[in-house]
Amino acid sequence: MSATDLLQANCERLLAQYNSNIQAIAALQTILIRDILPSVADELELSPEATEWAKEWLEDRQTRHLYHSAQRNNFTISFAMESVRKNLVWRLKNLWPLIHLAPTPLSMIHCLPKSARDPFGRPILLVKAIPLKTTSKNVKSNVIELFEGLRCHLKDINADSTTLPIFQYMIILDIKETSLRTFDLDLFTWTLREIIPRFPGMLGGVFILNYSWVHAGMWRIIKRLLPETALSRVFFLSNEEILQYFTPASLPQDYGGTMSTLDFLDDPLWMQDTASRSEIVTRGEISTPDPPFGKYSLSPTSISPTSLLNPFFGYPAFLAYGSLSLKHGRRRKRDLARTLLLLFWIRWRKVLIVGTLLALSVAILKMGAQGVQARSLRSFLARNSLLKMGASAVETSFPFLRLPCAVRHCLEFRY
Repeated sequence: MSATDLLQANCERLLAQYNSNIQAIAALQTILIRDILPSVADELELSPEATEWAKEWLEDRQTRHLYHSAQRNNFTISFAMESVRKNLVWRLKNLWPLIHLAPTPLSMIHCLPKSARDPFGRPILLVKAIPLKTTSKNVKSNVIELFEGLRCHLKDINADSTTLPIFQYMIILDIKETSLRTFDLDLFTWTLREIIPRFPGMLGGVFILNYSWVHAGMWRIIKRLLPETALSRVFFLSNEEILQYFTPASLPQDYGGTMSTLDFLDDPLWMQDTASRSEIVTRGEISTPDPPFGKYSLSPTSISPTSLLNPFFGYPAFLAYGSLSLKHGRRRKRDLARTLLLLFWIRWRKVLIVGTLLALSVAILKMGAQGVQARSLRSFLARNSLLKMGASAVETSFPFLRLPCAVRHCLEFRY
């Protein structure tokens, strides 16, 4: 099945699921707004603005977060309510107040204008995987804000659209300028496990451009972290194949399209953030957000030589500042020998332990047998000495009881 056929089948399946469960989602929304939101507002002592913001999220049924929670819990209302409640509390702790939702756009992520769509009407997100020359202690906050901006953009698209609802983005991932050494494994793993479940179902597929053998090690790591459902929506395409899937009018000139270059294209996410800032200024709530990707420090994390996440398998490595490198700067033979010995021990330790125990048991039995023989010999010799002394005393006292020569020779025999 081609990428187009597979993506079309997924799109149709999502639309069918949405239409067949829209009544159940509406009922769940009513319960959440009527019962759950007031209890959360009382628990967290929310202001009217925060309560209204939380209600707006609960009323959004077209970004699939409610459907995903219901589906994951087999549409059991009580379980779905608890799942949504946890997510709501997390959002209030990490995304409110809105003053923090005005990040500078990340240079490697560009949302194409609303006119740029894939054949099934989904917006396009172009991501350039470039090494981060500068980093920030708030980098994770910026990632959270980015996903919230993507959710809001989908909501705006659906609000302006009179056609079928749009649930997902299509991602073009250009990995030409990245490598395993500059790959931020920590940030990727955190995003995969902590953020994407909070914004479920927004990524429809990923087209990877400029893949080569240099990226094989990085792909092996990513492939182990992604679930099978996600792997089925990752495609390695050439520039020509990308043009066959998208129309040239939907791509910038940087990738063979007819739109302006990325430097001159408007980014809906950035325009959305600018509008948010303008609204904040008109209310007199001026604040200077932290600059994205300032300096931050990550403590180096050691990676075992036998870890599946270690691209230098057999040699100790460590992760620092988002990059992987050898612990000692080179591949040392002693490290490889130590790893081979460890693997040998892991593979054959049961056999070695059992064999050692058997050998010790045999040795102990042999030593015990030799000890018994030695004690028997010593006691026999001691008895012989006593018999000889007794016989000599009898012969001296009673000459008529003199023992035969044969018996005397036996007593005089020495071992």
